[in-house]
Amino acid sequence: DVHRGTFSSDNAELDRLFETARETHRQSSLDIFMDTPSRERAGWLCDSYFSARVAFDLAGHAKMEKNFIENFLLPERFEDIDEGMLPMCYPSDHRDHNYIPNWAMWFVIELEEYLARSGDRETIDRARKRVYDLIGYFEPYLNEDGLLEKLDKWVFIEWSAANDYVQDVNYPSNMLYAGMLDVAARLYDDEALAGQAAHVRETIRGQAYDGRFFCDNAVRGEDGELHRTGNHTEVCQYYAFFFGVATPESHPELWARLRDEFGPARKQDNAYPDVAFANAFIGNYLRLELLSRERLSRQILDESIAEYLVMADMTGTLWENLPSAVHSLASCNHGFAAHIVHVLYRDVLGVYEVSPTEKRVTLRFTDCGLGRCQGSIPVGDESIDVEWTLRNDTLDCRLSLPEGYAYDLLPAPGLTVDITER
Repeated sequence: DVHRGTFSSDNAELDRLFETARETHRQSSLDIFMDTPSRERAGWLCDSYFSARVAFDLAGHAKMEKNFIENFLLPERFEDIDEGMLPMCYPSDHRDHNYIPNWAMWFVIELEEYLARSGDRETIDRARKRVYDLIGYFEPYLNEDGLLEKLDKWVFIEWSAANDYVQDVNYPSNMLYAGMLDVAARLYDDEALAGQAAHVRETIRGQAYDGRFFCDNAVRGEDGELHRTGNHTEVCQYYAFFFGVATPESHPELWARLRDEFGPARKQDNAYPDVAFANAFIGNYLRLELLSRERLSRQILDESIAEYLVMADMTGTLWENLPSAVHSLASCNHGFAAHIVHVLYRDVLGVYEVSPTEKRVTLRFTDCGLGRCQGSIPVGDESIDVEWTLRNDTLDCRLSLPEGYAYDLLPAPGLTVDITER
């Protein structure tokens, strides 16, 4: 199925990234979304949030994602981990009793997008007990401020210094927790959870932001009080914006700093040595999501080529970590990294959103620096076909939609968009 989707442009490097991402997804997705085709062939949460988008984009359905989610619903209980928790990857038995509490929260985050892709309300309803059992698992860890404190087991933010700052109160974990509560509130019409999420966000804003950056953690002192540390990581800032703790409007100076001074260019002349670099998994991919929200397609294109083309050239696949003397030997074919496919369809081709349940396609075009782009995105047995050229601020688009589908066109500042339906 993964060869049904196509993408081409007048930038050969971008086209190579697309094909590299497709190959990464193809090798890492057999009957579920695998971590890697060589090292770990189990299905890991969090990775699956990104892989599932790619599967839908390239295959036009969510069959594999249903397989993946269903694995976490079928067992009556998971014998080797704490009650209410989900395994970090499944199918597999964790005889060492280890788990990643953060990854269980990503499971809930993914459910909302799965529902939009599939319309499969039955699976969402089947997941209800799992979701509420998970929320119940976290309740004993809530401190007097309503934040999670001293989470057990493998608290995982990303492969960077962020994993060194996970105790006692880890703010990225709490940002994710707020996101999970909001998703559960929407899925199951639970206003109390939405109120709790809002409280968590407000508390984080008051505790974690030091006027320059969000700090990663606070520790409980001998005086019994929480004390904010001076630990700052790049990925912590991305968690804050991704999960709505901060917005470009609420923290304009921080957003401008991240937008203009972070990313690949910071490695050449690091103006913020006290802020630990993000890694590919997952900070750099969250960064691309934030740039997309602000319609910065040209920057997305440039940064993607700068960060990932070296992987395409070396292995023909995309990696778990950014290249370095150490990381170039570890997991150089990692399923989540194929998310570049979704980025290129959304932020370059201009197919911003596909809703099979509503039979609508949302188009969003920007001047991304290309003169031509075309692609085909499967939808069921049919496809969305887009081809556009850009000349003198006029974008001419030829569009073909599946039978019964309609489209919405979002505003395109600075561009005149002419669409011809075929």
